[in-house]
Amino acid sequence: MHLLAAAANSHMLTSRGVHGKVMPDPRSDSQAWLDAMRCLADSGGGVVICGSDAASEWVSANRSALPDSIRTFESADGVHTALMDKYELYKLAADIGVRAPWMHRISTHTELQAIDSAITYPCVLKGALGHRARAILGHGTVQVDSRDELMTMADALLENQVAFLLTELVPGDETALEGAVTVRGRGGDYPLEYGRHKLRQWPPDYGVGSLTSSKSVPGTLAMNRRILDHVGYFGVSSCETKRHAGTGELYLIEINVRVPGSFGVAEACGVDGSWRLYATAAGIPLGPQPAQVDGRHSMLPDIEWLAVRARTSSHDQTWGEVFRSWRGTRDFGIVSLRDPRPALSMLGTMVRRRVSRIAREQWMRLRGRPAATTVETTTPVARITPGPDTRRRSA
Repeated sequence: MHLLAAAANSHMLTSRGVHGKVMPDPRSDSQAWLDAMRCLADSGGGVVICGSDAASEWVSANRSALPDSIRTFESADGVHTALMDKYELYKLAADIGVRAPWMHRISTHTELQAIDSAITYPCVLKGALGHRARAILGHGTVQVDSRDELMTMADALLENQVAFLLTELVPGDETALEGAVTVRGRGGDYPLEYGRHKLRQWPPDYGVGSLTSSKSVPGTLAMNRRILDHVGYFGVSSCETKRHAGTGELYLIEINVRVPGSFGVAEACGVDGSWRLYATAAGIPLGPQPAQVDGRHSMLPDIEWLAVRARTSSHDQTWGEVFRSWRGTRDFGIVSLRDPRPALSMLGTMVRRRVSRIAREQWMRLRGRPAATTVETTTPVARITPGPDTRRRSA
């Protein structure tokens, strides 16, 4: 496996059997990515699997410039980027009768002023392309409780020409968030399809699932199929929905068109997800998918401890509830006894960053200045050579 990773994911390069290098953000240095991809093509080609929105967006935009020896789910047809853009996704949902939150799309201050009096609070702010908003605000989705909060965040986004949506806040906590993770083949078949739901996430309410469990979610699976079949999508996707706490109605939240962070659920619940993902991209025939086992968990320890700390300190959950929620965990993300180097590398990086941050904050206090913060983005892309082998509210 060859890995092209962002600096924040450099620990992945220490994994057994992995080769690669740290890359710049593809949005700021597209040529470096083109050069790296062409080098991989010259060495024999292979399958490209995207692990971030930025990577998927870049591959879609540059597919025509990539050699044919590189196989990708992304193509130049615009389907990936259309599903990634929440505004385009919600318009599509309305056209085919899929329930989604109400929304307003904002790309200028004039558009924001035009709907100012119609906005009700609380509501949810989402970057139309979440990874672009995340690079500016530190998060792609956030609850907004007042006009002052909205204007502060809107100014930061619009000054950087990042469009965003204001949407309805669907009542319910993070456990009401369901997901359908699928791989759709070129012929409209589904070589991989399973359901899951979130038990905890970080940041609370609007983040990445830190503890995710396999679950039967027929409504979400049907909604996902309806959308993907309508646009003729080919590739891996993760459709997230939310069940309204009052009415029980299911709302479309988003569709991610890359490998989700909680993909370990696919192994934990017995559906052989990694092989079926790769084989579909590589054009290898597959038999029927193994049956999903519900109640199997995947944990991302590096963010689960943050999620647990937030929930227990706000008294949303007790430590007893936390310990009980860990039963059934079969996958621990990057932590593996068979290959401990990535976890140890990540832990060392986290400790060094923490020490550096504390030292910097102390130095700034001594000089009477506020400490500065930085936000890092992640853009991992893997090339696999063919062969076997703190509020409980969310939207």
